[in-house]
Amino acid sequence: MTLDLSQLPTLGVAGALVIAVGYLLTAHHRLFEAARADRTDYLSALAAREAEHTAALSTARTTHADDLSALRIRIAELERRLAELEKTLDAERKRRREAEDREATAARAR
Repeated sequence: MTLDLSQLPTLGVAGALVIAVGYLLTAHHRLFEAARADRTDYLSALAAREAEHTAALSTARTTHADDLSALRIRIAELERRLAELEKTLDAERKRRREAEDREATAARAR
């Protein structure tokens, strides 16, 4: 086989195209590897943030439940005190009516 020098420019162009395609494939591969690494980093950061968010929600729920429990206890105490005050008021009204009735009876007897 003899080398035909007239084919040399065509081989040069084909060689340049092979080199360019090889470079583009390598760059494409590097780009996808970097994207994969970025996605892995993103997913790791997202998972960490979700864990922090879950912990914060858990803390908030616990605090909220504690606050509700304390408020229920306080409301129960206030209801108890209100019931005592109502009893005291009812007893005072009863004593006042009885006193008014005695006074009215005494006034009629005079």
